[in-house]
Amino acid sequence: MLQAIRDKVTGWIAYGIIFLISIPFALWGVNSYLGGGEVLPAATVNGEEISVRDLDQAYANYRQRLSQLFGGTIPESFDNDSIMREQVLGQLIEEFVLRQYTQQQRYRIGDDELNKMIRGMDAFQRDGQFDTEIYQSQVRSLGYSPVGFEQELRLNGSIEQFQNGIRESAFVVPVFESQFTKLSNQTRKLRMLTYRVDPASIQVHAEEIEQQYQSQADRYRTPERVKIDYIELSLDGIKQNITVSEDDVFARYQESQGAYTSAEIREASHILLKVGADEAADEALARITEIRERITNGENFADLAREFSEDPGSAESGGDLGEIERGVMVQTFEAALFSMEVGQLSEPVKTAFGWHLIKLRSVSGGETQSFESLKSSLEDEIKTELAESQIYDLVENLANLAYEQPDSLLPAADQLGLPVQTSDWFDRSAQQGIAAEQKIRQVAFSPEVLTQGLNSEAIELGGDRVVFLRLNQREAPTLQPLEQVQERIKSELIQAKARERSLKIGTDAIADLKSGKTLDDLAREWSSSINDLGFIERNQSGISAAVLGRVFSMPKPDQGMVFDGLSQANGEYVVLELSAVLSNDANNDREALDGLAEARGGAEYQSVLKLLTSRADVVRTPAEDLSDTSANY
Repeated sequence: MLQAIRDKVTGWIAYGIIFLISIPFALWGVNSYLGGGEVLPAATVNGEEISVRDLDQAYANYRQRLSQLFGGTIPESFDNDSIMREQVLGQLIEEFVLRQYTQQQRYRIGDDELNKMIRGMDAFQRDGQFDTEIYQSQVRSLGYSPVGFEQELRLNGSIEQFQNGIRESAFVVPVFESQFTKLSNQTRKLRMLTYRVDPASIQVHAEEIEQQYQSQADRYRTPERVKIDYIELSLDGIKQNITVSEDDVFARYQESQGAYTSAEIREASHILLKVGADEAADEALARITEIRERITNGENFADLAREFSEDPGSAESGGDLGEIERGVMVQTFEAALFSMEVGQLSEPVKTAFGWHLIKLRSVSGGETQSFESLKSSLEDEIKTELAESQIYDLVENLANLAYEQPDSLLPAADQLGLPVQTSDWFDRSAQQGIAAEQKIRQVAFSPEVLTQGLNSEAIELGGDRVVFLRLNQREAPTLQPLEQVQERIKSELIQAKARERSLKIGTDAIADLKSGKTLDDLAREWSSSINDLGFIERNQSGISAAVLGRVFSMPKPDQGMVFDGLSQANGEYVVLELSAVLSNDANNDREALDGLAEARGGAEYQSVLKLLTSRADVVRTPAEDLSDTSANY
């Protein structure tokens, strides 16, 4: 990927470094983008302003995360701008309260911890080591001085201290653990009966379709669409215009030749005679020399190793040391071994362990790949490095130009000699052209681009591509003709009527069951079969979460059966018969109990945060005034 770009350009900083330094938030420090005091704040918290720009950025990030959660398209039931903006503003208020409180209470990060934190960030490293030059350049590209950046780290680290202090000090008393274990391990005996309405039995009249069309016209509008202008940079595109001489490629080959040479591996055996406490070194030498003479006279090396070697790890295997690379053995042993020819028997070798005889059995590896075999990959490697450097400069220049002249991409394109391309029409769920990229759709429909008409920041895409975009045209939703949507409306009405009918029949059935009718009687009436599931667990597979939730919320049967039911999303009605409940506290799941403590810690932290927020002096700007304010950007 474009490591240099990712580390240095604003777009990557926003999604990379700010994410790393913000615990848990990624939104502070953007007030500097606003000029003057003419614009109303979204809210004030104890006298400190939350700007509309802060809110817009937070809202855009929230929509992006929500879109990713749902596979690229936010469901209609979730996509309510006013409600979501209120939720995001509420979170921002809590963030500001938390920051103010930790500052007042003097939470802090020491110099050593701060230094360790910065040096551990991948964004500031080159070849696995912290690089001061990279650190300073990236901090500047973010708009910070090193001092300001470190202050931001200290602030967010102190917030993490406060959070961890509450979360990690939470505990669960034994009685709650026991209750939790019993409930977690509880099983319930269940039978189910499902009622299905035949859609073919449902009639829908033209008048009903017309009424639905008129009363819910917003549901039958075409989606909002846009066209965008964009400038695209790609690593492959830049590489195509770079030429590298063969001399440069060969120089790279020579510089890195060691990386293309396989390790030399030698298989060897040895005989070791240790020098005893009461034995002189020359006596051990005499004994090893005698053994060497026996080997040279034709005796088997492995047999003599089994008889005389005092190395417990290899003696039984005839002195076999296996495969040996450089750097494994002590220096004198290694020097002798790697100077020998295959089949050769060494002279006695002295080490701290004693006297050795070494026999080299085989040599493998040590080959160096030829220049011709590596020429193409080395050339591509050099082009990639040069292209990354060029694309960094291009993106940095584009980012500056796009920011300085935010109402057009043409000046930036003209100055850098890049074409401005225009997309086809697309909506929020488009899957074609440049709009097939979810990031492109997200940014194209963001408030900055869609309503404020600004150039986007750098957008990194897969395949080492970077895009800047702006709005070209916007098409508002339009009501589709009834002829185009009447089949859809008819299907919706059939589903609604089927759901209503099944709910009525199911509700009446529950009443009959509670009055004495059995589930078997009901199954015969409905010409349906009962699904006898026996005892089920809370996380039983093959059963919907809705059914499990209802079953485990039903009261424990004292005598006979307990009945309940619920409508399913597909219009079916499920009747539930609970006949027995078993609790088992023998299985004390430590992992589950740890999770309970973590949940308790999270709940306590949220309670503290809510309390601090309730005590804060918070003033919100009315939503209609915020709309007017946003239009001024």
